[in-house]
Amino acid sequence: MGLKKYILGAIVLAIVIFAYTFSIESGDYRVQIMDYVLILPIAAWIVLPMLVLFVLSVLHILFYGLKNYFSIKAVAKDSDTFIALVNKKLLNESSKLNFQNKSFKELGAIIDQLDIDVTNSNFSSSDREINKTIDQIFTIRSGKYVSSKELKLDNDNPLMIKNLKNRIDQDDNFALDTLKKGNTYSAEVAKYAFEKVLEMKPISAVKNLVNEIDFNEEMVVALFKKDGQEPDQFAMTNEEIINIMKKVTLTNNQLITIAKNYKVIMTPDQILKLYEDLCVLNEDYTLAYLFILAEYEMIDKMRDILDNSAPNEFIPFKALVDLKDSGKNTYSVDSLSYK
Repeated sequence: MGLKKYILGAIVLAIVIFAYTFSIESGDYRVQIMDYVLILPIAAWIVLPMLVLFVLSVLHILFYGLKNYFSIKAVAKDSDTFIALVNKKLLNESSKLNFQNKSFKELGAIIDQLDIDVTNSNFSSSDREINKTIDQIFTIRSGKYVSSKELKLDNDNPLMIKNLKNRIDQDDNFALDTLKKGNTYSAEVAKYAFEKVLEMKPISAVKNLVNEIDFNEEMVVALFKKDGQEPDQFAMTNEEIINIMKKVTLTNNQLITIAKNYKVIMTPDQILKLYEDLCVLNEDYTLAYLFILAEYEMIDKMRDILDNSAPNEFIPFKALVDLKDSGKNTYSVDSLSYK
């Protein structure tokens, strides 16, 4: 029964009982409490308890009705929040969503610890935001770019990283712009843009941006490999190479790889000077310098360095010098283990 019908029925019943009682007994009844006297018709005294019970019952119904209303509203809100949580998990976003219902709190805590993915491109739901998210995910996975204004994810989000890589693949100018704003993007995206620029642009495009690029060791090796393939007039100077090398700490093996690349375009004097300066800059690079000296048969310079080294240092190079001094010139540094 609806509340309105209940109130109307109770009022009609009270009127009927009052009228019937008054018709058979129209007298009054007096109640005295201390100095207070209340005189009402007998019919009113009969109906009064019913009215009190009616008021209390209406208040009871309103209380639990409101309680049930807010409970249903909380469940509906938690349901929307749960959908939002699933949407965030699909987008690999961190969530700080709160639930009011205990069951939803427990379920939300479980979902928040799980990785959610979708594998069916025909996925469909009744929620528009979920469907939009799924469409964006499969669009990005297909190699297409979704506008950052539409996707609205942090640049270090895995999905956004893939999305930005798609844009870099499609737009060389964006790859250059990414290098110029390296701090804006994740290291992974910046490295990918760097590799794309190296692949598609001349070395001069990178030379102009070396101060903006946050290099790592792999990027430096790749840059010098590209530089070693450039015509002489466009290649980097020793000073430019050393300034870039100062940004990272390379291994001697990486330096040796770089030297092999530069042998194609550098004169012996230039490459020897480069590695001599590097050795002065960082004595840990002595092994790479010895390799270059051995490549160009600079035995006397090798001997000067080796004579001032510890007995257990640079053993292969000491052996090579001894072999050369013994007239066994068929041996080279590549025939020995220097790693």
